[in-house]
Amino acid sequence: MILIIYSGNEFQQYISQCLSKHCFLHDAVSNFRSAASLLKVQHYSLIIVESHRCAKCLQRIKSLVDSNPESWVVAVESDVTTFSDKSESVDETNYYEAGVDDYLSGAFDERMFSARIRSHMRRSMPNLENSRDADGYNERIEIGPLQVDQRYHSVTINGQLLTLTAREFTLLNYFCRHPNQVFSRNQLLSEVWGYNHEGYEHTVNTHINRLRTKLDKVNSIENGGQLVQTVWGVGYKLNINGYTAKALSA
Repeated sequence: MILIIYSGNEFQQYISQCLSKHCFLHDAVSNFRSAASLLKVQHYSLIIVESHRCAKCLQRIKSLVDSNPESWVVAVESDVTTFSDKSESVDETNYYEAGVDDYLSGAFDERMFSARIRSHMRRSMPNLENSRDADGYNERIEIGPLQVDQRYHSVTINGQLLTLTAREFTLLNYFCRHPNQVFSRNQLLSEVWGYNHEGYEHTVNTHINRLRTKLDKVNSIENGGQLVQTVWGVGYKLNINGYTAKALSA
């Protein structure tokens, strides 16, 4: 189920028509207060929210992300610019730093939009093949200090539960299933985000930094953020071997 939060009625209708055309069930509201009422009684796998590139809008979307960690959030830039204060210097990167999983800007491309929505929905609603042990896929794995439980969409580190957004969970889950393997930003975009689009590599950087910050705040492990290592000129990896060796020698 998808929730649309969009004040521009004409564009909201356009998005709704696009979702209906591709057989996505959805609700639509025009403000955050109405959205909060629905979110109290209904879980939405995906939330599509309007972006005005202003500080007030950014804060509202950050609160939305923080309050709904199990939902994937896509911000769509509004055509309406009267609400934006360019002096506030709020840009696309700020929204990724606030925790959104995707940001769509520029002219609306229905084909690209529907492809991205399908990608998000595939990852937020895993099929039956992902719920059983097949081709080496386990619902629960332990790797180094990390324990990932696919059933409950949870990650613990040395027994301490991590509070992750849907995207952060999927990213860390992917690393844990491929420990010590190096992935380029484009590979992560393809495997975790579900698309490979030139110019979106900074999205990976932002989510890696957010994930490291949360790992660093875990009390039960020192410098947890170092588990996710930058391999200069290549990409990133979950450095289980290197981190374990360092911990043992400490």
